[in-house]
Amino acid sequence: SSLPCSTSCIAAASILAKTHRDELMIALEKKYPGYGLSGHKGYPTPAHREAIARLGASPIHRRSFRLT
Repeated sequence: SSLPCSTSCIAAASILAKTHRDELMIALEKKYPGYGLSGHKGYPTPAHREAIARLGASPIHRRSFRLT
């Protein structure tokens, strides 16, 4: 049977997901230097937007996201 996940279970899953994403962004920074992925973790910060404007979108960037 399936039991509901407790608040601590959800919190733990959230931490694991964030940790995995952070590690992935660090690895992707090595593959796609210049975008600062290890710093902003892919969030659309001003620095990230400037890098995309300067370098163009990399193969890992979503094409549906608009800078404007």
